Amino acid sequence: MKKLLFLITLFISVNSVAQEIHSFYTLDVPRSKANDFVKMHKKFIDIYFLGSEDNKMASTWLFSHTYGSDFTFKVIEVYPNIIAQASAVNYGAEVNKNIDNMNISYDEKKMLKDEWSTYFQLFLEGHDDEIRVTFDNQIFITENDFDFSKKHIVVFNESNPLWKDRREYISLWNKSTRQSSIDLGEALAIVPTGHYSGSSYTFQAAFWYSSWESFLVNQKSLENSGPMNEDQKRMWDISGNHKDEITTFLGCTWASKGMPSKTFTIAE
Repeated sequence: MKKLLFLITLFISVNSVAQEIHSFYTLDVPRSKANDFVKMHKKFIDIYFLGSEDNKMASTWLFSHTYGSDFTFKVIEVYPNIIAQASAVNYGAEVNKNIDNMNISYDEKKMLKDEWSTYFQLFLEGHDDEIRVTFDNQIFITENDFDFSKKHIVVFNESNPLWKDRREYISLWNKSTRQSSIDLGEALAIVPTGHYSGSSYTFQAAFWYSSWESFLVNQKSLENSGPMNEDQKRMWDISGNHKDEITTFLGCTWASKGMPSKTFTIAE
């Protein structure tokens, strides 16, 4: 049994070297401090990206809880592979170093560091984290304009098929869920990921919609799709536990489609 677990872990590790890594954090920030947290998040992400770009995350994304599980914010840090994630510079150390290098007064530096301590405490208390790997050949991004300066509705669908069933589940999901969403034309992006480390479901897919209206068009299509076919029945039979989280996209370090930025933009 131990040998089998070792081989599974080794297989996942070797394959993830070539896969994009998403570090997920779910935060329990008090609602009364949520607006302040978003402002501080932008401020300290921008400070983090000052100076050298070596050994840093490629981008970061912020979402707020809207409906589903009990959390306030979801943060996703993106790295090109697991080696980049494991060797990345420490977030707090980099922020403090860059504050020290600013051409501002001692009192201004102290004020920023005090604010950083407040921000980090809000981030840390009650948080959960996990690392996921992308299925790069199954990511869908619309060819239409995708404006990351605007808020979007993002639905995280999570399923927990057994490891032995996951390959079959993903194949069925591609046919029954992913492709039908693409054909309908409402999803701006679909980003599937698999469990790597931490405590989480073995499969997750984020579906991006431009608005609540667009999301509801997709839901009504599902409701009116008629009885399940055999592939859909099999997919649900092996899906394991399932849950959905509806979030609102609040901002990222991505200026536009295909153009990463080192400035965090708060979506409006």
